[in-house]
Amino acid sequence: MPRLARIFALALLTAAPLPALAQDATGLWRSEATEECYIEVKIAPCGAALCGTIQRARDLAGVEQPYPHSGKRMIWDMVADGQGKWSDGQIWDPRNDRTFASKMELKGNRLAVAGCVLGICQRQDWQRVN
Repeated sequence: MPRLARIFALALLTAAPLPALAQDATGLWRSEATEECYIEVKIAPCGAALCGTIQRARDLAGVEQPYPHSGKRMIWDMVADGQGKWSDGQIWDPRNDRTFASKMELKGNRLAVAGCVLGICQRQDWQRVN
């Protein structure tokens, strides 16, 4: 029995650090502000990838505003590359109703989200809300 207990303890000690090493982009993120508002996007697993759904819009004072795109998927098919990076995804820009190739990189409480055309990317740094 002591040998079994040691094996079990070793397994727990070995597995315990793994979640701490994983970088997690799931949660609620605030986009960069435009002239009038910013949006909050919930990033969550969708199959083996990550997806993002628009939750709400807020004015620059932080007051929730009616927004016709709330509940719409904005990001999909983001595949983890490791080291806090995701790629091979798509992002929809609600301002012009266009979809772009996309990638993301987690940097602490910031998520660099980029939309790309022919290898040229435009990036926003989103702030973690929770």
